[in-house]
Amino acid sequence: METRRQFLQKLTLALGVIACSTRAALPAAGARYVGVETSAETGMSKASFFAASGERTKSVQLDFRAHGFAQHAHLQIVFPRRPGNRFAVIDMRTLEIRAVVTAPEDRHFYGHGAFTVDGQHLLVTENNLATLGGSIGIYEVGETIRRVGQRDLPRPGPHELIRARDSDRFLVALGGLETHPDYGRTPLNLDSFRSEIVVFDFATGTMDGLGVWNGSEGVSLRHLAEDDQGRVYVGGQSQDRAAVGNANVLWCVTGDAIEAVEIGADLGSYVSSVAASGSQAVVTSKQTGLVVTIDGHDLVSVSVSGIDGASAVGLSANVRAVSGFNTLWINGKNVAALTAHEFDNHGALIALE
Repeated sequence: METRRQFLQKLTLALGVIACSTRAALPAAGARYVGVETSAETGMSKASFFAASGERTKSVQLDFRAHGFAQHAHLQIVFPRRPGNRFAVIDMRTLEIRAVVTAPEDRHFYGHGAFTVDGQHLLVTENNLATLGGSIGIYEVGETIRRVGQRDLPRPGPHELIRARDSDRFLVALGGLETHPDYGRTPLNLDSFRSEIVVFDFATGTMDGLGVWNGSEGVSLRHLAEDDQGRVYVGGQSQDRAAVGNANVLWCVTGDAIEAVEIGADLGSYVSSVAASGSQAVVTSKQTGLVVTIDGHDLVSVSVSGIDGASAVGLSANVRAVSGFNTLWINGKNVAALTAHEFDNHGALIALE
């Protein structure tokens, strides 16, 4: 006769198999990369999830044009492209929209944000429409996500915001450009803008700047990534190519040292995205289709992606993804965009719990 212990062991094993099977059946179980596909007809986007093999897992319809991402635990945030005023919260367990959060009437988003280490707060780059100054919106994450405060930034036009490794210090690329939806995406202070990187310590509330450095004149700093050595890669976009020519638009920040990265190839004065994994970073330019891999200031490789408008980057030990307007390249496989859709110039790897 079966003992009580044997019965419990069988029951535990059976429940474990059921749990594993249920997890494997979830739409998000195999998703390793998420990108944005935008309809040319409606201007609305889908958040599209892909396996490391390139297989499309699921596409989630959004009611805005999307841009960047932020993830913590089972929450995936999809931010709108400037000047969008709402972001979506996707439950990674089901790949369903859990909520849509709307900005205050006097704000719009810039397409990027990041969670605190504990996931209890979400920091988002915003534009103050009354002053055209930049700010960080602070959102509390619980059963709902609600705005609980803000921090003004010293310059306008904040774009990418990232959290430093294992701490609640946030780096913000201040592009320096004033814009207002009434004038589209046209910069209103092009003749006088300056750009810089600031560091916001969420725990203490202090904000420090890396300062405005020589060589960045006429360049709007947009994209950031930090490697496992603590080096920060900064990518910018020249606002006056006729005057600046093939401007340097890539820097590596090590401690207090800020140095230009010379790659010996033409980025078209335009960095579309930066991603880092281990000691390396990958930089793309949709202007020239280049995909550049660097290690600090050392050039590892330069290649032409073969993808029209190469831009979005996903980089880890197991996944490497680059997208263009019509194609996603993921781990060696080319995946076509949905019919009448184009990929946006950002994507993200999906963190595994």
